Amino acid sequence: MFKWSNFSGSLLVRSVYLITLPIVLVQVVGIIIFFELHWDLVLKRSAQSIANEIKILELNKDDEEIDKFANTLQIIKTDQIQIDEVKPISNWIFKKRMNQSLGQIPGQFTASQNDNFYVFSNTLNDDYYYLIPKKRVETKTVAGFFLWTIAVSIILSLISYFFIKKQIQPLKRLGIITKSFGRGVDTPNLKPTGSSEVRGLISDFNNMQNNINSTFENQRNMLAGISHDLKTPLTRINLMIEELNNEEIKSSISKNISEMNIMLNHYLDFIKNEKNENLDETIADNLIQDITNNYQKISILRNDSKKVLIRKNQVKRALINILDNANKFAENIYLSSTIQSDKWLISVEDDGPGTNLTEEQLVRPFVKGSEQLNQGTGLGLSIVQKLIKLNNGELKFGKSNYGGLKVTISFEIQ
Repeated sequence: MFKWSNFSGSLLVRSVYLITLPIVLVQVVGIIIFFELHWDLVLKRSAQSIANEIKILELNKDDEEIDKFANTLQIIKTDQIQIDEVKPISNWIFKKRMNQSLGQIPGQFTASQNDNFYVFSNTLNDDYYYLIPKKRVETKTVAGFFLWTIAVSIILSLISYFFIKKQIQPLKRLGIITKSFGRGVDTPNLKPTGSSEVRGLISDFNNMQNNINSTFENQRNMLAGISHDLKTPLTRINLMIEELNNEEIKSSISKNISEMNIMLNHYLDFIKNEKNENLDETIADNLIQDITNNYQKISILRNDSKKVLIRKNQVKRALINILDNANKFAENIYLSSTIQSDKWLISVEDDGPGTNLTEEQLVRPFVKGSEQLNQGTGLGLSIVQKLIKLNNGELKFGKSNYGGLKVTISFEIQ
């Protein structure tokens, strides 16, 4: 079944089709009308005129002054001329009309052509050739008409293409900015250009982007303020418990304070604006080795070596966060790092309990990976997703071959 989306997904191509196809259809209809109402009629009358002349010549072949009867036709005895390099008549409309007109004359006529003449002869009396100059039948007007028709179609199509392309440029820029903004990258406001509808769309997007950035900034400031304010009393409490004599109570309070500090650090990491880190050219296997040196349970299945352009510290923090999660809940961790054409693929699997949550739920802030393992703040994978997106990467989750969770990260190699 035909689907327009399969035919072309580009707005530019679709728009050009919508304008060009009617032009082509009009030209085709014009050509058909020209042939049916004009050219065919002209050839029919020309064929009738030529056939009448041939008929007169056929009736007066034996007359010594036969040349007086010929108009533009040339009648030549077959023994006086050698017709070379003849071929079938290519003008099928003229051939059809000539056959119809010659059918009224006794005999059986053969038709052929060379570079200058159409050649006819009567098989019942083949003493003569009838030579019809091509210029009597053919005209350069027809070729000019076809060339003009094709030229107009091409010119109008090119004008449509460049005009529509210019109109679509603002939409393409808006698409690029929207994609970058969706990945969490700082994007400037676009200058409204193009048609009034497109300018309105760009202005609305700029307003939406500014409102979202303002909301996020307010949330970051609020969480940062709360986190910093909570750290101060926690520090004082930590100093005060040093004076306690009961080691068990002292240890319990210290443990809880430590967990609260970790939670506050996660909150600060979550709201931290990390969009301004520069891209670094890094060797992939060196980065993997540097990260995995601190983990005893890990097995590196594959580690390809190639330079990649990334924000090194962000990718490093994301991988450490994933490995820390696996290290908490699994006995063994399996890591694979492969370079495939234009992608860097990193896969982390474990043999832990896994999770029943969907991919969307796993990266949602404050959602914890398992109801049974009620640990942490639920921000770890949200932070990972943010860091991966800032590097034009993609984060996916699945079922591990070892029974636990499988995390796959893919980066485009620039």
